[in-house]
Amino acid sequence: MLSTQSARGYSTLPRRAAILTSSQSQTGMISLTQQVNAVRLDTHKSDTFEQNDLVLDNSGAVLSGSRDALIRRLVPTRDFCPDEAYIFSLLVNIRTFISPHELMQKIVQYCMFAQNADSHNFAKEGRGRMFAHILRLCSEWATNIPYDFKTEYMRTRLNELLRLCAVDKTYQQKTTDLQATLRSSLNKLDRYEKAVANLQKALSENTTLPEQSDSMTGLFLMCNDAKTVAQQLTHIEMERFSMVGVDEIVQSLASDPLSEIGRHSKNKEGVISSISFYIEWFNRLSAFAAIEVLKQTKKRNRVAVFEFMIDIAKECCEIGNFNSMMAIVAGLSLPAVSRLKKTWCRVEKSKLEILQHQLDPSGNFLSYRATIKAAQWRADSARGNQPKIVIPFFVLLLKDLFLIYHGHPRILPNAHLNFMAFNQLAEQLRDVIQWKSTICTFEKNPQVLQYLLITAVSGEKDSMLMSFECEPPESSSEREQHKKLRGGK
Repeated sequence: MLSTQSARGYSTLPRRAAILTSSQSQTGMISLTQQVNAVRLDTHKSDTFEQNDLVLDNSGAVLSGSRDALIRRLVPTRDFCPDEAYIFSLLVNIRTFISPHELMQKIVQYCMFAQNADSHNFAKEGRGRMFAHILRLCSEWATNIPYDFKTEYMRTRLNELLRLCAVDKTYQQKTTDLQATLRSSLNKLDRYEKAVANLQKALSENTTLPEQSDSMTGLFLMCNDAKTVAQQLTHIEMERFSMVGVDEIVQSLASDPLSEIGRHSKNKEGVISSISFYIEWFNRLSAFAAIEVLKQTKKRNRVAVFEFMIDIAKECCEIGNFNSMMAIVAGLSLPAVSRLKKTWCRVEKSKLEILQHQLDPSGNFLSYRATIKAAQWRADSARGNQPKIVIPFFVLLLKDLFLIYHGHPRILPNAHLNFMAFNQLAEQLRDVIQWKSTICTFEKNPQVLQYLLITAVSGEKDSMLMSFECEPPESSSEREQHKKLRGGK
């Protein structure tokens, strides 16, 4: 494979935080645009350009290349194996141009050709080096993108690949260990999808509307410790976040508009996608926070629950669970709650103002981005049993990834695939993998978990009716709205 020598001098993309600040994002986009334009000019004027060329910088890093050239560079040999960054970047991005099944078939074929091309490959040392390189490729794929191996075909091809050079018990054990890790990931996914189906069935069958009461009711009565509730929310968040595959994210970025990323997709068995289920959880938690307040017909109880929900959101922020924090604050900002003026005047507003500051969209959510950056630094610096959890505001994460994915052409005018753009997306997804792989070690409270998961919530109409029961309509527009809502019952 040839490289265009005129491409020397280009710099590779710098490392970025997974959640970009507005200024960082603009700088990164300009930098990448300049590099893309340079590659475009060079490949247009090159007399030596061929379909299988790779464009490299002066350090040997890939900038662009044809699909087949990029795939061939992925293939390990006795004397060569790409680094993990290249393997992950290509595996996670190339799926929008070739299916994992087709890619695996090509890799198996190329590896067999490479193995048979040189008699030294059949000596013990040669086979050992070849196996180590193949294992690196397979480990990166099966560990970070395990859902590609849900089909029997992919698992069979993986076994063929690993058996090419396994020459002794040590190598065979490494193969067995990798296969066991993969089976564990796939079994976990299977259990999760069954649990999702059962939970959705239970929620759909629960048609009971939330009931209001003069006496204290709801979560506050069950557990009035905000930290405990925040820890249970973190268990739920980590379970859902951890099951979102980077393959699913990339496919959604490629096929869905920004407003619909992953929201309505289902797998072949009719199970809702992990992205869609996670977004549904955010919406449910927002509604839950509002309903917990609206259940209380007495003002002092509403104030107590309102401040309790604020404390829960604050504890979530302290943990690093920003998705739950954002959901709760969004719920307390819904019209059915925000109109309760007599309740609001009794609430300690300083607490809520701090959290609403995090939800402020100005400066491309500048306040939130600064907070999560600090949380990421804390997690990276954590030692021993110190907290390492970072759960991002998921909808905003998807928006950032969408802008990165669509911010630059993935196919250049010369038909090369833009590997610089591949790298930029892959770097963000690496952080996502790290975050969702964190183990949540908080003690579980089954009663609170159950309540959070299956307690009935209501839609906007019923929430507004509950709100008017808490505080009667005051303005003419509210009275008209109340009349219409009651008339529609």
